[in-house]
Amino acid sequence: MSKIRRIYKNTLRYFFLSINKKLIVKNKINKYFSSSNINFGKKIYKIFTIENGKIYMDASENKYFYMFKNIILQKLSIDVGKISKNSNILKFGITKFCKRLNYNVISIVSGRDAKDNYYHWVIDVLPRVIILQNEIKKNKSLNLLVPNYFKNYQKESLNTLIKNKKVNFINFSKYKFMQFKKIILSSNNEKFEYFNFSLLSNLKNKVLVEANKRYKKSKYTYKKIFISRADANLKYKRNLKNNLEIENYLIKNGFQKLVLSNYSFLEQALIFNNTNLVIGLHGAGLANIIFCKKKTKIIEISLLKWPDMYKRLSNCLKLAYKKILATEYHDAKDQVTISVSKIKNLL
Repeated sequence: MSKIRRIYKNTLRYFFLSINKKLIVKNKINKYFSSSNINFGKKIYKIFTIENGKIYMDASENKYFYMFKNIILQKLSIDVGKISKNSNILKFGITKFCKRLNYNVISIVSGRDAKDNYYHWVIDVLPRVIILQNEIKKNKSLNLLVPNYFKNYQKESLNTLIKNKKVNFINFSKYKFMQFKKIILSSNNEKFEYFNFSLLSNLKNKVLVEANKRYKKSKYTYKKIFISRADANLKYKRNLKNNLEIENYLIKNGFQKLVLSNYSFLEQALIFNNTNLVIGLHGAGLANIIFCKKKTKIIEISLLKWPDMYKRLSNCLKLAYKKILATEYHDAKDQVTISVSKIKNLL
């Protein structure tokens, strides 16, 4: 780092430190907020209310911090855990002006990749709407703090779950540091995923009611589906190297090939709810198994090193899950090869 750049950065930090003050991390924070409980099945979730609360997104680490004045409310913050001295928020402070908005807001923001990842949107963001539904119902107009509101599935899913209200959607694309008159949010003891049968069933039912109103069920009834990642191939994301070979084999055996980006959020919900068997490579599209009926057969093509969230999600939803390990992995292009015989043995 050049001397001039170092001076500039230190001056910037000093300037914002005088405005935002030195940050304090606290675990014992009950006096800074009020809370109530709501049950889904055997799990209890807390609903927190922070008066004059702040929220800051550290884009460098993709973490959200809930604050009161200059106090980081560690228990309420997302993807934080223990904050070390080397955490950017403590090392550099908050080098942004706080946008003060004099109204109440309900927050469904989430950590990790919820702003642009379909899986985290469905399994982490949308369940927060269900947990906070009583708070959402209280007023005809609503200010909703969201990770993002640009993608079609984000707009469609939120407009499906929140009806008959004037909603002001606020996301972090414009401001990274905001203060509100009141922030209302929910807890999540599982961090970035809600594996709760009762909660996810509530979400599923609300989505399917709307989907059945808008679309003819018979148009989306495929008994066996293969989730193609042909669109991923174009973007050089995780895909099957021998995709065409697998596709041809499955189509001959009565499968419908689906590129999910060609369908709306509600259409995808109907498709997965009407099927008996799903095969797909590890990827966000498998989040749609949340809409499947109990005992639906799920076959995931994966690697040992990839996360096992679809196995855990399937167990939570009482689905019949099986994993096929890829025969080869081609790291340079994030491609896998799977033998037809491995699939044949599970059908």
